[in-house]
Formats: sequence, C-alpha cells, structure tokens
Amino acid sequence: MSARLRPILPILALTVLLGMAWTATDWARLSRLMLPDTDDAMRLQQVRDWIAGQGFGDISQHRLAGGLAMHWSRIGDIVLAAIILALRPLAGSSAAELVAVVAWPLLQLAALLIVLRDVTRHFAVAAGPTALVLAVLAYPATSLFLPGRIDHHAMQVLLVLVQLRAGLAPAGFRSGVVAGGAVAVGAIIGLETLPFALVTGAIVTLERLRGDGARMTGFGLTLAVGLLVLAPFAARGGACDTVRPLLPLAIAGGLALAAIGRIDRRPLILLIAGVIALSVLGRSIVTTCAAGPYGTVDPIVARLWLQNVGEAQPLVSAPASAAIGYAGLLIAGVTATAWLAWRRHAGWGLALAYQLAALAITLVQVRGAYVGAALAVVPFAVLLTEARAARRTPGIVALWIVGAGVTYPLAAGIIAPKATAVAVPALDCGGPAMLDRLRRLPPGVVMTGIDAGSYILAGTPHAVIAAPYHRNNAGNAAMYRFFLGPASEAAAIARRWRVRYVAVCPGMFGPVRPAAGTIGGGTMPDWLRPVDTARTLYVVRGTPR
Repeated sequence: MSARLRPILPILALTVLLGMAWTATDWARLSRLMLPDTDDAMRLQQVRDWIAGQGFGDISQHRLAGGLAMHWSRIGDIVLAAIILALRPLAGSSAAELVAVVAWPLLQLAALLIVLRDVTRHFAVAAGPTALVLAVLAYPATSLFLPGRIDHHAMQVLLVLVQLRAGLAPAGFRSGVVAGGAVAVGAIIGLETLPFALVTGAIVTLERLRGDGARMTGFGLTLAVGLLVLAPFAARGGACDTVRPLLPLAIAGGLALAAIGRIDRRPLILLIAGVIALSVLGRSIVTTCAAGPYGTVDPIVARLWLQNVGEAQPLVSAPASAAIGYAGLLIAGVTATAWLAWRRHAGWGLALAYQLAALAITLVQVRGAYVGAALAVVPFAVLLTEARAARRTPGIVALWIVGAGVTYPLAAGIIAPKATAVAVPALDCGGPAMLDRLRRLPPGVVMTGIDAGSYILAGTPHAVIAAPYHRNNAGNAAMYRFFLGPASEAAAIARRWRVRYVAVCPGMFGPVRPAAGTIGGGTMPDWLRPVDTARTLYVVRGTPR
C-alpha cells in the first residue's frame, strides 16, 4: 500500500460509514431524488438539462418564468455530470443520479476532513484524530455535506480551508499557487467567499512587505491565469451577483501582485500605486453594485420572501433559536483562537483572520457561520489534545461540550424554543404527493408558492413561474400578486404568464396570511377547476376572464 494512501484510509472509512448512516436516515426521500434543499433540486435539474444537450455556457433554466439566467457556475455541475454519464449505461438514469447525489457530497466531506486534519496537525500533530471527530460534529458546516446536498456551498467552505492551509505552509511560490488557485475557483463559483479572498490577498501582501515575494508571485499569477481560464465556467447575465463584471479588474490585480512579488525595490510604493490604479478603474463597478446583488429585487418579493430566508438574515435579526444554533460554534471558535493567538502567536493569528471574516459575514448573513463552524474545529482539537495530555478531566468535558457544533442547536431548543406551530394538513406543493399529481397531467405552466418551484422543475415536466432565486424578479412578483392580490386581478396575470395549473397549499407563504377575497386565501374564481378532492391543485378552464 502506498505511503501516501495509508494516512487517508481512516478518513475514507469514516466517510463511508457516515455516508451509509446518513443515506439510510434520509432514504425515503433520497430514493425518490427528493433532495434536502431547493438549490440541490435545481442543481440536479441544471445537470440534467446540460446532459440533455443544453449549451455549456447556457446556465439558464428555461422552464422558470419563461427562461431565467441563473447566477450559478458550471463548476458545480462537472463531477455530478461525470458520475451520471459514467453510470447511466450500466444502471439507468435514476440509479446513476442517485449515486451521484450521494457520492458527490461525501467526496467533498472526505476532502474537508483531510484539509482540517492537516491544518490541525500544523499546530499539534497529535490533534489530528480529534479534529476528525469534531469536524463530523461541526454543525452547521456538516449539514452542507449530507447526501443530496449538491449545491455549491460545500465547495466554498472547502476552498476557504485550502486557502488557510496554503497560508500555513512554508512561504514560497508553490503555496502561493495553491492559494491563488483556490481563490480563483471560489470566485468563479460565487461571490460569497470574496471576504476570505481579501484576507488571503492581505496575508500574501503583508508577507511581501516583510521581504519574501515568492508566495505573492505564485498567488497573483495563478489568480490571474485561473480567472482567465475559468471565465467560461462563470454565470452570465445580472449585474452584481457574479464575478464576471470584476474579472478584468481581478485579473489585472493578480498580474500586478505577481509583478510586485518579483520586484525587490520599494514594494510598498508599488502596492499603494497599484491599489490607487485599481480603485480608479473599479470605481464605476463599485458604484453600480453599491446596493449589492439584492438591490434590484422587487419590494414585494423582498418583503415577503427575501427577508424571511433564514440563512440570508443578519445575525441580530434572526430568531434566537437560529442565531444560537448557527453562530454558537463560530463565536466559540473565534474566542478559542483569539486566546491561542494571544498566548502563542505563531500561525493562530492567520486562523483568526479567516474566522473574523466568517464572523463579519455572519453579522450580515448567517450563512457565514458555515465556514466559521468548520474553522472552529482546529482550536478545539488542539485544546482538547492538550487537556488530555494534562489529564484535566473537567476541562476535557467542557471542551467537548463547547467545541461540538451539535451542542448549539440542542441548547437553542432549550434556551429559545420555537413557538409551537399550528397544526395544518400534511400538504406540500413541492412534496411527493403533489409531484405525483402533477406528473399525471400534460405539461404546462404551474403557478404555486416560491419554495415549491425548484422541486416541481426537478420532479415533473412542467414549467413554473416562481422559484427562490433573486434574479427571478418578475416571476416571483407575479406569483405574490396572483395569490395575495384581489382574485379579480389574478386573471390578467394568468393570461400574461400562460398559467395552466394552480397549486395552493397551507403555509406556502410562510408567516404571511393571505387576506379574504384572494386566491391564496381560498377564494377560487370560476375559471379554476379543482383536479383533486383536497382542492389543492386546479386547472385553468378556458381563458381566464
């Protein structure tokens, strides 16, 4: 057996065992390709469309709101498509897709465990096994690696950890190449990791000011070349929700860093001049995108949907149960790393910089806690290893409790229990029962709630008007006006969008209660004919008037 392979065998074994347990737990849904999240369902459909002949550069979803250009990258589709195409001749499409949606998250989990173990061993060699156990418990980060989680967020977490690992490696061209490549791939996937890219850039810049420019050269050159080569994988359309408008600026910045890393005289002056030049060149982009990717979302969509998306809420605005569950491990990890950085310095300041970036993102959107939870594994693994060596039993128990991410959602349920939900019939417009009904009907355009859209696209041949994507401004706004506006005005919306089916399920508008006299509130005009006895699915009869 290869000496390089032997150290990862325990990780592969752990990944397989976890994968089997997790798959068995969710088998009822996974076996029907009902994936955990709306984005996972949409990703699977995007891969299917690509395999069926949709252009590589066309990342639009043509059955959503008449055709919507998605803000996603093709990078997330490559491995999934490869697995499906390899297995489909042997096992058929459904089985091949099932293997792909289970295997891809687990492959990423194995990579995450390898990187976390290596980062932890940089600080304490004996802490590697403890890091593996803590990584498995590191909620909410681990939730991104469950079978069926095929969206791009797991890749983003992994790429940030790769940047940290490269920063801890000996200074040199090679570690700069690794860091630059991770930043380039992360930028093409999505802008969520931009703050971490800035941290990585700051680290190599400070290192250059201390005299060593090899890492900066490798970083800048790989960043520029990587962005240039990977540009075809980036999403198109939109103004401020992909890296595409920033590509010329980022490539120029990477080349500038590569050059400054090679020039020995007055690097500080060159860096200042470069920052000024890039600021002038990028002023128009920054001005245009000052409101962020959500700045153009229709006010009704922002109020009724976007403000209620859990992971997109600021930490201080999130319900106490969600805030504790999501951010508990992140905050504990920041505290532990800050203490280690103050006491020991070497390398811990670098880890703290990435954790503070995760905390800053979390204050704006709680989704930043995913990276923060993964990073928290490192300090707690080191502290636990030292506590065991010193035989400090109370400290060991306390560190396991505080350092295990699953502690925080459990504690949240005790400290800030959720309000008891009012019982409603077990109906879900994106659930198996509704999908089965829709599959029996001729293809058409379905008007239903926003969260059901992705599942209907992935589970039926129908088109939809609404789905949980900020670019779908017109379709989402039309859906809310159709269901929540006067029923007399819904006919014009149905005609405009060529609606053939209407699905109405309890709770599909979240905390919003539709008013009386609206379709969402139960007032059905005579041009809607019920398809089922539950009166949740209707077909449009004739031309709405």
